[in-house]
Amino acid sequence: MRSPALLAVVLGLALTATPVRADIGDHWVDAWATSLHRSSAAAVPPTYDDQTIRMVVRMRGGGNAVRVRLSNAHGDRPVTFGAVTVALRESGAALAEGTLRKAAFSGAPSVTVPAGEVVDSDPVRLRVLEGQDLAVSVYVPEATGPATWHRSAVQTNYLSAPGDHTGDLDGGTYPATVRSWLFLDAVAVTHGPAPGTLVAVGDSITDGSGTAVDGFERWPDHLAARFAAEQGRHPAVVNTGIGGNRVRTDTAQDGQSLLNRLERDVLSRSGLTHVILLHGVNDLRDRATADQLIAAYQEVVDRVHARGAKIYGGTITPFKGGSAHTATAEAHRQAVNAWITTSGAFDGVIDFAAAVADPADPQALDPAYDRGDHLHPNAAGFAAMAQAVDLSLFR
Repeated sequence: MRSPALLAVVLGLALTATPVRADIGDHWVDAWATSLHRSSAAAVPPTYDDQTIRMVVRMRGGGNAVRVRLSNAHGDRPVTFGAVTVALRESGAALAEGTLRKAAFSGAPSVTVPAGEVVDSDPVRLRVLEGQDLAVSVYVPEATGPATWHRSAVQTNYLSAPGDHTGDLDGGTYPATVRSWLFLDAVAVTHGPAPGTLVAVGDSITDGSGTAVDGFERWPDHLAARFAAEQGRHPAVVNTGIGGNRVRTDTAQDGQSLLNRLERDVLSRSGLTHVILLHGVNDLRDRATADQLIAAYQEVVDRVHARGAKIYGGTITPFKGGSAHTATAEAHRQAVNAWITTSGAFDGVIDFAAAVADPADPQALDPAYDRGDHLHPNAAGFAAMAQAVDLSLFR
């Protein structure tokens, strides 16, 4: 029996098996993506019915056409998307005039996605530049059940009054906001300068816990800004971190483990060329051993390499003084970091731990980089982490 993740990929391919016009191109690169997860008893996403959701995504690569991936991977029923549009965002929920485009699905204006599956739109001709904000509006005409979502987007998105408002330009019909991404899994581009996609995968430290809403202060955001400042060819940086996530074990609140979501959230990304892995602190807080984490990392490395992509290991950042820090957990963290830096399993190493550690006590975050819980870096800490990345690794 096929796994749900494999079924999702297979169906997504089947639903999008329409010819791509030669003038648009067929080399697609994910220029934005997230990691969607299921609801939980602690955090149940609302259901939507006869409503339009307008989501804003910061594009990390440009192109002359876009393709939207919608997901019902964690739904409990089929979800119908009655209309979908894309446009450049002007401000708030308002769209830039002259940029609104309708998306189609195998030529049809609507699509029904079965529970557990995903679908890609047909190519949509729209010129998008790196760093621009794209607004993706989806209309759901019927009750969706608990939405497949990324709970903590740290991004303001918009909910409409009843009805299909995918074509509204001024944003006045979107009176409510939500700080989650709903059903939207990825946006790909073609015929752009980005040669491929770099996936940053991890937990809340990658997801950007505690960063300013709409501030783009996560370390992958800072990394994308560094690439853009160089103005040369570079991969598009996408973020598939999930707050609270583990490498080895699923949890009801924090999603499937990295091992179980790797195919969907990393390996299936359009144009995948590179992965940065910064993950494991929650496993250590749950008393995982170094040997257990190392075995899981090796599996991730092997699976990424099997897809022809490179993977870089990020050292686990310090958390002395934080919740669940113990001498035993610290010993395992240091053992894991030693393996990351010396084993040769990775194509390169990024020493995130050194970038944010207290010089006087490397087991703890530098106070200048500590958000206050002794686990998560603050905005300055995330910037320091991005500075620790050697950009030449990706040339």
